[in-house]
Amino acid sequence: DSMHAVGIIAEYNPFHNGHKYHIEKSKALTEADCVAVVMSGDFTQRGEPAVLDKWTRAESAVKNGADIVFELPFIFACNRAAMFARGSMDILIGVGATHISFGSESGDIDELKEVSDRLSENEDKLNDVRSQYMKEGISFAKANEFATEKILGSEYVRLIKTPNNILAIEYLKRLSYLNKLGCTVKPMTFKRQGSEYFDLNENAGFAGATVIRQMIHSNRAAFSNSADCFDLAADNEALLLDIAKFVPDDVYKSLCGFFSQKHAEKTEDRLFTLIRSEILKRTEEELSQIYCIGEGIENKFKKEILKAASLKEFISSAVSKRYTEATIRRMLTYILLGLKINESDINVYGRILAAGEAGRGMLRYIKNRDKSDIPIISNINKEAKAQLQISQTLRMDILAADMYNIITGRDLYKNSDRVKMPYIK
Repeated sequence: DSMHAVGIIAEYNPFHNGHKYHIEKSKALTEADCVAVVMSGDFTQRGEPAVLDKWTRAESAVKNGADIVFELPFIFACNRAAMFARGSMDILIGVGATHISFGSESGDIDELKEVSDRLSENEDKLNDVRSQYMKEGISFAKANEFATEKILGSEYVRLIKTPNNILAIEYLKRLSYLNKLGCTVKPMTFKRQGSEYFDLNENAGFAGATVIRQMIHSNRAAFSNSADCFDLAADNEALLLDIAKFVPDDVYKSLCGFFSQKHAEKTEDRLFTLIRSEILKRTEEELSQIYCIGEGIENKFKKEILKAASLKEFISSAVSKRYTEATIRRMLTYILLGLKINESDINVYGRILAAGEAGRGMLRYIKNRDKSDIPIISNINKEAKAQLQISQTLRMDILAADMYNIITGRDLYKNSDRVKMPYIK
């Protein structure tokens, strides 16, 4: 007797109807008994604090079709695509997923596999050519496109340019590495609903998370004080009602509740204040010891932090041909956490944020058969001490949550990882 579990990798920032559709379709097509999600914690891959905290987002996922949600540790979640993919795949496969399902702009698994294989076969060549380009001072992503074009041709470049394809290819690369170690997981992909990343696909009630976040940011001012309804300024009326169209009711309520608290718009200011003080009190030398920082960017940070009047201004002063906005944001988040870690010390675990009945069934199944290849954690106070090899990675998750609570103005104790318990449906 075996258990079919389909794994999904997500940020759910925030959870919306397109995500719900993806969960339902993935479950139906794989005939899975269980949908296991691995989800970013409080900071996203672009280095930004998530719109809602990880517990709220995990609960929404379980209320809307997911069976269990594991946290993608901070060190993978807030990192470049290859690390994001490594953590996600290793956790899903570690907890016994039999299928993996992800969105992509391509929507064609064979096409993506072909690219992923060609990139893997030519990895050394690509790395060499990419470093050559990067010496000219251009970003990793651009250098990657140029190197791919030079070695594989322009047909391949088209596929590595869009955000979901980039991740999909990294998932498949990680999978082919794990296949060599005997892993038999089957990948599948969906064409992203609302086709392009920034599209609104209104008739279907789909809007990408990026669009919804833009709506939220442009409407912060119009969010009212009442807990579950909006004070609609005439010009914002359509937009605010739009959010309700694109997300499940419980997510809409969470968003209303969050924005009815007056401190929501101060998040960016608080973040800037903290980052500013971290950069001011460290020397260039000390900054350069932080994860992923070096090659002179620390000097730039020290110089610009004195002039910048806001986080936005500071980030744009540091963005260059070499460093994208997402890269800079991630670096600033590492500075915020004082992150110093060697990639060799980074280990995965399955930390449960929320679970429904089928999810608990999956946990019993893997426990009884000793099927899990990674530690499973539901209570960090008890289990973390026993697992020394994951203590550093876990410490960062706890600290990231604390920092998130400080910058979003939430109660530090009540919302801390040591107090919060998984949502059980």
